[in-house]
Amino acid sequence: MNTREMDPIFASALRATLVANVERTPRLRRRWRWRLGIGVFTGCVLISGGVALAAGVFSPPGAPSDTQLGNTVTVTRTGPATIDLGPVPAGATDVSLTLTCLSVGTFYFPDGSNFICSAADMSSPAIDRKAMEVVPLRPGQRTVSIDTSASASWTLQAVYVHRVITPWGTNANGQTYGVLNENGTPDLVAVIIDQGKVHGYVKESDLNCASGAGVSSPAQALAWNAASKNRNISIPVYESDGTTVVGVFIVGGAHGPNATTVPLSSLSLHCPTTGNNP
Repeated sequence: MNTREMDPIFASALRATLVANVERTPRLRRRWRWRLGIGVFTGCVLISGGVALAAGVFSPPGAPSDTQLGNTVTVTRTGPATIDLGPVPAGATDVSLTLTCLSVGTFYFPDGSNFICSAADMSSPAIDRKAMEVVPLRPGQRTVSIDTSASASWTLQAVYVHRVITPWGTNANGQTYGVLNENGTPDLVAVIIDQGKVHGYVKESDLNCASGAGVSSPAQALAWNAASKNRNISIPVYESDGTTVVGVFIVGGAHGPNATTVPLSSLSLHCPTTGNNP
């Protein structure tokens, strides 16, 4: 059975089906709020839309599929800039953006996510200084803007795409499985563990519970927050059948000598849990 690595890694909403390496911590920042709690996923990736994987391609049901329309526009700029992409092709729904930082800085995409490049990153190959986003087009839109400091340099590749959200799968037990997307959350949510070596699914009910969905009062919330400082919670990872366990997924941000990891079944929460939590 597989378990998680200790280095924190957060899900990055990257372009369509999965191109980056999860063995390093992505610097494309998004804040995940899972139901009532704030989910921090330690050493694992919760997949939303299309997300990064290590070697090999895992394209779970519900992930977006993009078809390029027209030519790629490539520009290099210093400081904030707005880029004209030219006429919008028929059928275009989104713009795929690939930004490479050329200097230290924080670079903001049109959807509010940001990409941070440090001084240490500048010695890395260009492939490790890239961030990718797909942003929806507004009616009549033909420009995209990147915001950053006046001294920060960057290169952007942008191309119109037609995006289609693929349907979730349904297993023999009637559970839907796949990724979080604009249609909501499936019963079994796609995850990646062990630095991209293993992919599978966690139950939405388990993820909710481990993220604090059973908290129902201010006193419980205070107790939950206090306990969470030194506690991570493990939930089982399944194959798409929702029965075969292939590993564990860790929810929590605790680390250091006092950090512990406990199974979901050990918690006194008033929310559904599975009977075979590790």
